[in-house]
Amino acid sequence: MSGGTPVTEVADARNVLLLGPSVNDDVDAACRDLLPAASGTYVIAVNFSPTPSTWLDRYAATGADPAGLVLVTTNPAGIDADDYPWPLAVEGISTPGDLTGVGMVVSKYLERWHGADEVVLCFDSLTALLQYEEPQNVYRFLHIISTRLAGAGARAHFHLDPATQDDKVVSTLRSPFDAVAEYDDGWRVARR
Repeated sequence: MSGGTPVTEVADARNVLLLGPSVNDDVDAACRDLLPAASGTYVIAVNFSPTPSTWLDRYAATGADPAGLVLVTTNPAGIDADDYPWPLAVEGISTPGDLTGVGMVVSKYLERWHGADEVVLCFDSLTALLQYEEPQNVYRFLHIISTRLAGAGARAHFHLDPATQDDKVVSTLRSPFDAVAEYDDGWRVARR
């Protein structure tokens, strides 16, 4: 697949890895397309890059109307929930490598929103996480969080810039995902 976004090819996947440059309009568009815009949906955004306000502003620009959004970030200062047209909670963690903290917040909101029509997680990004944690710890974390998400019936996508990691790490981190959408002058999608 070239151009556009890979959404139609991964629409039924519960857990998607988006491989592409950290700063890229096509990858950003795919992220927004994978995030639901319908009212009644709940969104969990784990945001390490770009800045939290940039991420929120991009999502707000889509016209999305979630029933609730929680932003998990290392930089919660300066975010005013009143600046956004939907209920917004901000959860701060100490570093991107705080896997326990991220897992606890995600679990808390999966429980809180249990029974909702749709819960979606955007994890932006594994690239930042890998600057703080060893690949084997990230791999274990992905298996645990994927199991929690599946148990809650939630959908998720995770960002990773493959240029920042060696091929072996990227290959290993692919395994917990139902689909991998990779951008390099166009999209290629692989399904399990």
